[in-house]
Amino acid sequence: MSKFKNRFGPDILRTHWMLYFKSLRKILYKKISKVGKNVDIRPFVTIVGTQNVEIGDNVVLRPYTSIYADNDEGKKVIIGNDVLLAPNVYMIVNNHNYNDINLNISEQGYTYKDIIIKDGAWIGYGAVILPGVTIGKHAIVAAGSVVTKDVEDYTVVGGVPAKLIKKLDT
Repeated sequence: MSKFKNRFGPDILRTHWMLYFKSLRKILYKKISKVGKNVDIRPFVTIVGTQNVEIGDNVVLRPYTSIYADNDEGKKVIIGNDVLLAPNVYMIVNNHNYNDINLNISEQGYTYKDIIIKDGAWIGYGAVILPGVTIGKHAIVAAGSVVTKDVEDYTVVGGVPAKLIKKLDT
């Protein structure tokens, strides 16, 4: 079980079945660096690198959401308070390096960057959040978007790659 110390998800049956029972979820939450009040992680969620994940208050991680934050550099996925996450959202803090054309990409290592989702943001179904991205306060990411750059506070973005759709009235 030690190789699964900092992860849980449907591929690890011992942890996955615990997500079906609210009373047992609290055991898994202890693996996560920070978990706020009223957090609900549903079955079929995968978190790899739990020590690098922080989740604020009133957040639900819906089925098939995947968070990959496994690294030794301390790069994190930080989810603020009152964030809405639709199912099937994907977040990853690393990307392959590809600077040397004489080496296979798999031999060139990785670059790691934080992902920050600020309070009140809404991430739509199937969105992909790439390394180094900050999603602004009360921002909306449309379903199916691939977010490669920061999203300003109070804006709506969508598409592949995600682009500004409109600014919200504040």
